[in-house]
Amino acid sequence: MAKAETKYVHPLGEKIRKYRTLKGLTQKELGEKCQLNESTIRNYELGNRYPDEVTLHTISDALGIDQNALADPDPTNVFSAMHILFDLEDYFGLSPKLIDGEVHLVQRPVKEGSSLSEKLNYLGMKECLRFWSYIRNVCDNGDLLDEEYEEWKSLYPDYIDEEKQYGYAEDPELENRIKNISAEISAGASDDNLSSKASKRPRKTRLH
Repeated sequence: MAKAETKYVHPLGEKIRKYRTLKGLTQKELGEKCQLNESTIRNYELGNRYPDEVTLHTISDALGIDQNALADPDPTNVFSAMHILFDLEDYFGLSPKLIDGEVHLVQRPVKEGSSLSEKLNYLGMKECLRFWSYIRNVCDNGDLLDEEYEEWKSLYPDYIDEEKQYGYAEDPELENRIKNISAEISAGASDDNLSSKASKRPRKTRLH
Protein backbone atom coordinates (compact mmCIF):
# COMPACT_ATOMS: atom_id res chain seq x y z
CA MET A 1 0.00 0.00 0.00
CA ALA A 2 1.36 3.43 -0.97
CA LYS A 3 2.35 5.83 1.74
CA ALA A 4 -0.07 8.69 2.36
CA GLU A 5 2.38 11.32 1.14
CA THR A 6 2.58 9.71 -2.31
CA LYS A 7 -1.10 10.42 -2.90
CA TYR A 8 -0.81 14.18 -3.12
CA VAL A 9 0.73 15.49 -6.31
CA HIS A 10 -0.08 19.15 -5.67
CA PRO A 11 1.12 21.41 -2.83
CA LEU A 12 -1.47 20.30 -0.28
CA GLY A 13 0.13 22.16 2.62
CA GLU A 14 0.15 25.42 0.69
CA LYS A 15 -3.53 24.98 -0.10
CA ILE A 16 -4.49 24.33 3.51
CA ARG A 17 -2.58 27.45 4.51
CA LYS A 18 -4.15 29.46 1.69
CA TYR A 19 -7.75 28.64 2.61
CA ARG A 20 -7.10 28.86 6.35
CA THR A 21 -5.72 32.37 5.86
CA LEU A 22 -8.63 33.33 3.63
CA LYS A 23 -11.02 32.22 6.38
CA GLY A 24 -9.09 34.27 8.94
CA LEU A 25 -8.23 31.25 11.09
CA THR A 26 -5.05 30.57 13.02
CA GLN A 27 -3.51 27.11 12.95
CA LYS A 28 -4.75 26.61 16.50
CA GLU A 29 -8.31 27.63 15.60
CA LEU A 30 -8.40 25.32 12.58
CA GLY A 31 -7.03 22.51 14.74
CA GLU A 32 -9.78 23.05 17.29
CA LYS A 33 -12.42 22.90 14.55
CA CYS A 34 -10.96 19.61 13.36
CA GLN A 35 -10.19 18.26 16.85
CA LEU A 36 -6.51 18.20 15.92
CA ASN A 37 -3.45 19.65 17.62
CA GLU A 38 -2.09 22.98 16.39
CA SER A 39 1.23 21.21 15.68
CA THR A 40 -0.59 18.72 13.44
CA ILE A 41 -2.02 21.53 11.30
CA ARG A 42 1.41 23.17 11.21
CA ASN A 43 3.02 19.95 10.01
CA TYR A 44 0.34 19.50 7.35
CA GLU A 45 1.01 23.01 6.06
CA LEU A 46 4.77 22.46 6.07
CA GLY A 47 4.40 19.17 4.21
CA ASN A 48 5.97 17.19 7.05
CA ARG A 49 2.82 15.11 7.44
CA TYR A 50 -0.15 14.29 5.24
CA PRO A 51 -3.76 13.76 6.33
CA ASP A 52 -5.62 10.61 5.44
CA GLU A 53 -8.79 10.88 3.38
CA VAL A 54 -11.14 11.17 6.37
CA THR A 55 -9.02 13.90 7.98
CA LEU A 56 -8.78 15.73 4.66
CA HIS A 57 -12.58 15.83 4.46
CA THR A 58 -12.71 17.04 8.08
CA ILE A 59 -10.34 19.89 7.26
CA SER A 60 -12.35 20.79 4.14
CA ASP A 61 -15.56 20.92 6.18
CA ALA A 62 -13.90 23.01 8.89
CA LEU A 63 -12.72 25.48 6.24
CA GLY A 64 -16.14 25.52 4.58
CA ILE A 65 -14.74 24.55 1.18
CA ASP A 66 -15.45 21.76 -1.28
CA GLN A 67 -13.29 18.69 -0.70
CA ASN A 68 -12.10 18.86 -4.32
CA ALA A 69 -10.24 22.04 -3.43
CA LEU A 70 -7.84 19.95 -1.33
CA ALA A 71 -8.24 16.41 -2.65
CA ASP A 72 -5.76 14.81 -5.01
CA PRO A 73 -6.60 16.01 -8.56
CA ASP A 74 -8.61 13.61 -10.72
CA PRO A 75 -8.88 14.92 -14.31
CA THR A 76 -11.62 12.37 -15.07
CA ASN A 77 -13.95 13.96 -12.51
CA VAL A 78 -15.65 17.17 -13.69
CA PHE A 79 -15.48 19.06 -10.40
CA SER A 80 -11.97 17.88 -9.60
CA ALA A 81 -10.92 18.91 -13.11
CA MET A 82 -12.37 22.36 -12.44
CA HIS A 83 -10.11 22.72 -9.41
CA ILE A 84 -7.16 21.70 -11.59
CA LEU A 85 -8.14 24.56 -13.91
CA PHE A 86 -8.37 26.90 -10.92
CA ASP A 87 -4.78 25.93 -10.07
CA LEU A 88 -3.70 26.69 -13.63
CA GLU A 89 -5.26 30.12 -13.29
CA ASP A 90 -3.39 30.78 -10.03
CA TYR A 91 -0.01 29.60 -11.31
CA PHE A 92 -0.08 30.40 -15.03
CA GLY A 93 -2.85 32.95 -15.59
CA LEU A 94 -5.07 30.58 -17.61
CA SER A 95 -8.74 31.44 -17.37
CA PRO A 96 -11.91 30.98 -19.48
CA LYS A 97 -13.14 33.49 -22.01
CA LEU A 98 -16.30 33.21 -24.11
CA ILE A 99 -15.52 33.91 -27.78
CA ASP A 100 -18.31 33.59 -30.36
CA GLY A 101 -20.23 31.27 -28.07
CA GLU A 102 -17.25 28.98 -27.50
CA VAL A 103 -15.24 28.73 -24.28
CA HIS A 104 -11.50 29.31 -24.74
CA LEU A 105 -8.71 29.18 -22.20
CA VAL A 106 -6.63 32.33 -22.47
CA GLN A 107 -3.55 33.42 -20.57
CA ARG A 108 -4.15 36.66 -18.71
CA PRO A 109 -1.29 39.17 -18.33
CA VAL A 110 1.21 38.25 -15.64
CA LYS A 111 0.29 39.81 -12.30
CA GLU A 112 2.03 42.99 -11.23
CA GLY A 113 4.59 42.38 -8.53
CA SER A 114 5.17 38.77 -9.60
CA SER A 115 8.57 37.34 -8.72
CA LEU A 116 11.13 36.49 -11.36
CA SER A 117 10.42 32.78 -10.94
CA GLU A 118 6.67 33.37 -11.36
CA LYS A 119 7.31 35.39 -14.53
CA LEU A 120 9.56 32.64 -15.85
CA ASN A 121 6.93 29.97 -15.17
CA TYR A 122 4.31 32.17 -16.84
CA LEU A 123 6.40 32.63 -19.98
CA GLY A 124 7.45 28.97 -19.98
CA MET A 125 3.80 27.95 -19.99
CA LYS A 126 3.09 30.43 -22.79
CA GLU A 127 5.86 28.87 -24.84
CA CYS A 128 4.59 25.32 -24.15
CA LEU A 129 1.00 26.23 -25.04
CA ARG A 130 2.12 27.93 -28.23
CA PHE A 131 3.94 24.78 -29.33
CA TRP A 132 1.04 22.51 -28.34
CA SER A 133 -1.44 24.72 -30.21
CA TYR A 134 0.67 24.45 -33.36
CA ILE A 135 0.90 20.65 -33.17
CA ARG A 136 -2.82 20.33 -32.44
CA ASN A 137 -3.53 22.46 -35.53
CA VAL A 138 -1.26 20.24 -37.64
CA CYS A 139 -3.31 17.26 -36.47
CA ASP A 140 -6.63 19.00 -37.09
CA ASN A 141 -5.53 19.84 -40.65
CA GLY A 142 -4.98 16.14 -41.32
CA ASP A 143 -1.20 16.37 -41.56
CA LEU A 144 -0.73 14.31 -38.42
CA LEU A 145 -2.50 11.04 -37.63
CA ASP A 146 -4.22 10.68 -34.25
CA GLU A 147 -1.70 7.97 -33.40
CA GLU A 148 1.18 10.31 -34.27
CA TYR A 149 -0.35 13.06 -32.15
CA GLU A 150 -0.64 10.70 -29.18
CA GLU A 151 2.97 9.69 -29.72
CA TRP A 152 4.02 13.36 -29.77
CA LYS A 153 2.33 13.90 -26.41
CA SER A 154 4.08 10.86 -24.96
CA LEU A 155 7.48 12.18 -26.12
CA TYR A 156 6.99 15.76 -24.90
CA PRO A 157 9.21 17.47 -23.85
CA ASP A 158 12.34 15.34 -23.46
CA TYR A 159 12.27 13.54 -26.80
CA ILE A 160 11.04 16.20 -29.19
CA ASP A 161 13.71 16.46 -31.86
CA GLU A 162 13.58 18.45 -35.09
CA GLU A 163 11.61 15.72 -36.85
CA LYS A 164 8.89 15.92 -34.20
CA GLN A 165 8.52 19.71 -34.48
CA TYR A 166 6.60 19.48 -37.77
CA GLY A 167 7.76 22.89 -38.94
CA TYR A 168 7.20 24.71 -35.65
CA ALA A 169 9.00 28.05 -35.29
CA GLU A 170 9.72 29.72 -31.96
CA ASP A 171 8.61 33.26 -31.18
CA PRO A 172 11.90 35.22 -30.99
CA GLU A 173 10.45 37.89 -28.70
CA LEU A 174 9.11 35.30 -26.26
CA GLU A 175 12.38 33.38 -26.28
CA ASN A 176 14.33 36.59 -25.66
CA ARG A 177 12.17 37.45 -22.63
CA ILE A 178 12.66 33.95 -21.22
CA LYS A 179 16.44 34.13 -21.71
CA ASN A 180 16.65 37.56 -20.08
CA ILE A 181 14.70 36.48 -16.98
CA SER A 182 16.67 33.23 -16.78
CA ALA A 183 19.88 35.27 -16.89
CA GLU A 184 18.63 37.54 -14.08
CA ILE A 185 17.88 34.53 -11.91
CA SER A 186 21.19 32.87 -12.74
CA ALA A 187 22.99 36.09 -11.84
CA GLY A 188 21.45 35.91 -8.38
CA ALA A 189 19.03 38.80 -8.81
CA SER A 190 17.09 39.69 -5.66
CA ASP A 191 13.91 37.65 -5.60
CA ASP A 192 12.44 37.09 -2.16
CA ASN A 193 9.79 34.72 -3.50
CA LEU A 194 12.21 32.48 -5.36
CA SER A 195 12.04 28.85 -4.29
CA SER A 196 13.73 25.78 -5.65
CA LYS A 197 10.40 24.47 -6.87
CA ALA A 198 9.06 27.66 -8.40
CA SER A 199 12.32 28.47 -10.17
CA LYS A 200 12.28 25.31 -12.27
CA ARG A 201 11.21 26.28 -15.73
CA PRO A 202 9.48 23.57 -17.78
CA ARG A 203 12.25 21.67 -19.54
CA LYS A 204 13.09 23.22 -22.87
CA THR A 205 12.10 21.32 -25.96
CA ARG A 206 14.96 20.79 -28.36
CA LEU A 207 14.00 23.30 -31.03
CA HIS A 208 16.43 24.41 -33.70
